[in-house]
Amino acid sequence: MSWRSISIALLLSAVSLVLYGQVPSSFGLKGGISLANQSYRFTPIDYEFETEPLTGAVVTLFVETFKGDRFSFQLDVGYAVKGSSTTIQLVSVNHLDNDRITVNEGDASVSKFTYLTVVPMARYRFGLEELTPYFLLGPRVDFLLKYKSESEYPLEDQNGTILGLTCGAGLEFNLQNLGLFAELQYLPDLSPVTNEAPLLINNNMLSLTLGVRWIASE
Repeated sequence: MSWRSISIALLLSAVSLVLYGQVPSSFGLKGGISLANQSYRFTPIDYEFETEPLTGAVVTLFVETFKGDRFSFQLDVGYAVKGSSTTIQLVSVNHLDNDRITVNEGDASVSKFTYLTVVPMARYRFGLEELTPYFLLGPRVDFLLKYKSESEYPLEDQNGTILGLTCGAGLEFNLQNLGLFAELQYLPDLSPVTNEAPLLINNNMLSLTLGVRWIASE
């Protein structure tokens, strides 16, 4: 089964849970900043480029359902900018000198990947009344919306669908039918940006957001 088939099945399962499961117990909006980076690895000689992180924006809509005393199901749909700043490097291997690697540094360039992210997650909250810490964990599907690069050697082919994980923690202040919260998430990818050998590129990202939750029912 291909990555695309798995991601589509995951997305349809998440949407069907929300649409046909039960009336949402809460919904809301969160937004903030992200710190994204990428790993560039050359497979033949197992060499990794050094990259610098990029800051970007994160905006997410979410809906919560199947809410119990501690656990609930939450579906996030958001906009995220990933990528990195890289320095063009000319790497040469001298096989006559014990495979010695020589690296010549060039100019820095920025590559940005804009994604629509869909994350079905389990949400665990502690049973506090006004101030509630919680944890989030679930799989993620990223759909490529746009790619832009300043590099002289831009990628010619990127994976339009990428699988990943999302784990996070937050602290929510409850005001009757309204919740205000701050949330920190870590979003590593399980599948690469490109499968073209010899270069493998993977995304990872941290996000810090503030949000508001409207509680529809308890």
